[in-house]
Amino acid sequence: MKQKAIDEKWMKRALSLAEKAAAQGEVPVGAILVGPDGLPLAQSYNHRETWQSPLAHAESIVLHTASKKTQNWRLEDCTLYVTLEPCLMCAGALLQSRVRRVVYGAKDPRGGAVESLYQTFQDSRLNHQIEITSGVLETECSDILSQFFQERREDHRREKESKNYRYRSSVIVVHKNKVLGFHAIDPHSKAKYIFMPGGQIDSGESAEQAAIRETLEETGYKIRLLPELKLQRRYDFEWNGKVHHCDTTFFVGTLDEDWHEPRWVEDADYNKGPTWIPAKDINKVFAYHPDLLWGVQWGLKRALASQKKG
Repeated sequence: MKQKAIDEKWMKRALSLAEKAAAQGEVPVGAILVGPDGLPLAQSYNHRETWQSPLAHAESIVLHTASKKTQNWRLEDCTLYVTLEPCLMCAGALLQSRVRRVVYGAKDPRGGAVESLYQTFQDSRLNHQIEITSGVLETECSDILSQFFQERREDHRREKESKNYRYRSSVIVVHKNKVLGFHAIDPHSKAKYIFMPGGQIDSGESAEQAAIRETLEETGYKIRLLPELKLQRRYDFEWNGKVHHCDTTFFVGTLDEDWHEPRWVEDADYNKGPTWIPAKDINKVFAYHPDLLWGVQWGLKRALASQKKG
């Protein structure tokens, strides 16, 4: 049998493994390692979501399984077939395993470490090089990935459309390299947080009006919003034992009164008083929610840029 036919035979097997991955919600990548005798040593597909491990790529699992089976970390004279160009992690593992040849289907322009972003297998500075054959059943390998991500985007769209969003405003108030917030305790979990000022937009008011009103009610500070600085973001937030779907407009603000230390305000029971967070601490303070952290980072960056211009 000619080499092209052999390569296509094993790539079809890898594609069938990729289909199993897709059926389990994993990125559809399949891999199979063929020994020097032309027989399969190990095969697998992505398990990153199932195992919740960044190491659980198809290639890594296959190399680990084959090494255990042969009781030898060296997999010389073996050929790895994989439906997608290996990433930097897997390329490194393949070099360490001393495989002779890697055959892959679809290129990965965003993460491929064989030919797309890096050429690790042909780097003469390393003590091992790997023979490469790319583009085997490339269309089929690309199609299964494209279909998977298209279906996932559609699932996310349908999920978002089915949610009942609460329309909110939130404001990143910056003064002398500090960000305004307030201490709070979740009534259900008793977890402690620092929140940015903001809340639900009441009937008849604009998002801007809500941001100014909520800041005064929650922190006692009068603020003004910097013009043309706002962004929209949708996210889920767990609070008081429920998941709330939030459609939030973020603003950037500064004090609209003379500076004074935080004072106690009469607000909801969960509000435990205003505070100013040093800019250097925001990554730690707001790490509990990536969307809120992203909003604070965005607002702080733009506030400081505005201060430099002023």
